[in-house]
Amino acid sequence: MTARPTAAPVTGSGAAARDAANTRAVSRITGSRPVLETVAPAGDVVPGMTPLTVLVSGPPMPWKEYAGGQRRAVTGAVLYEGLARSTAEAEALLAEGTIEVRASHDHATVGSLTGVCTASMPVAVVRDEASGRRAFCRMNEGADRASLTFGVWDEGVGARLRHVSDVVSPALAEVLEHLGGLPLGPLVRRALAMGDDLHSRHKASGAMLRNVVLDALLDLSASGVASHHRALAAYLRSAEYLFLHLVMAAAKAATDSASGIAGSTLVTAMNLNGKQFGLRVSGLGDRWFTAPLPPVSTLRGRLYDGWTTDDLAYVGGESLITETIGLGGMSAAAAMPLQDHSAGTPADMIRLTERMYRITLREHPEYRIPALAYRGAPCGIDVTRVAETGIVPAVHLGATLRDGGHAGAVLFLPPLEPFRRAAESLSADPPGHHARTSPTRRNP
Repeated sequence: MTARPTAAPVTGSGAAARDAANTRAVSRITGSRPVLETVAPAGDVVPGMTPLTVLVSGPPMPWKEYAGGQRRAVTGAVLYEGLARSTAEAEALLAEGTIEVRASHDHATVGSLTGVCTASMPVAVVRDEASGRRAFCRMNEGADRASLTFGVWDEGVGARLRHVSDVVSPALAEVLEHLGGLPLGPLVRRALAMGDDLHSRHKASGAMLRNVVLDALLDLSASGVASHHRALAAYLRSAEYLFLHLVMAAAKAATDSASGIAGSTLVTAMNLNGKQFGLRVSGLGDRWFTAPLPPVSTLRGRLYDGWTTDDLAYVGGESLITETIGLGGMSAAAAMPLQDHSAGTPADMIRLTERMYRITLREHPEYRIPALAYRGAPCGIDVTRVAETGIVPAVHLGATLRDGGHAGAVLFLPPLEPFRRAAESLSADPPGHHARTSPTRRNP
């Protein structure tokens, strides 16, 4: 069998143009200054959101292609919104297009695992002060393993969604108004130094977020603790992955600002639906490059309750956006407590991150890794380097059960083919070609 050629290296003035484009693109990421502004219903803030829209994670597919946990989450969201009285009615409305399923990324939004978000659901609103971009991620549902995020729908899931929407989110919005917004960069920086990867582990970041919020609640509750403030404090005690959703929105704002730079080979998005892995590249705008997902048997990590990979299924996911800014699996060496969920040993975690420097454009000037003598995190995945080396980005991913529910955390290695095809497309593209960017991704 003849080996598939990788993209031809760019030389001469073309190489200089590409280097300049990449310098500009990756600087948008490393120079990002994310601030959590507020929490609000998606219908009030997300560009292009309507009462008949359901946002989902992954490259877009026709409704008939969605299956398993992601399909259950979509129909559950339709029922939650009161748009249908039964699953059968929800299925019919979705099949005829009365209710439209759209890719989150086309609405400046990212979603964890199934990624499902509807108009009434609250989203975290993060603004990049450097670029002015805003991005959004639905609020975490809490600690329960059964959630819409993990492909489960029942009345208990609906009750938790309503509690987060009606009680927790307004209280958090009140806190953020009192604070004048919460800068996220300093928390990320400290959490990396305290053993978090900011994707699968949020012990430090979650604790720091809770401390900030509790201090604000003390100020707001000088005349007595209100019930919704107590509810917020209780939610923060268990919603460990709330900070992941904040980092996801921060990463989306940063990578959106780096998108559409002609000639740049920087990856601006990675995600998956239930069937495909997909990526976007700065110099190619909104175009998706996709490939079938690897078998779940290839996932390695730590699962709960005696589950094995035979019990798992993909339900989608866009938390991979954290890897595009150098966090998650890219910074495995910062998160030694995750060794059983990831590479296997402390030495393996270090080797995994060291490999990531070979496929990235820059070391992050602020996000640093103590185990590597505070070397900057490998930041700015370059499709050309991935294609040339055959090294794919390391991703720390939540594991989900075939019938829905959280099963643990795993190391996911995406297929190489989309990176190769993107690199080939860029090689064929004139360096001065203007990348296409959808207007829905430009928010005020």
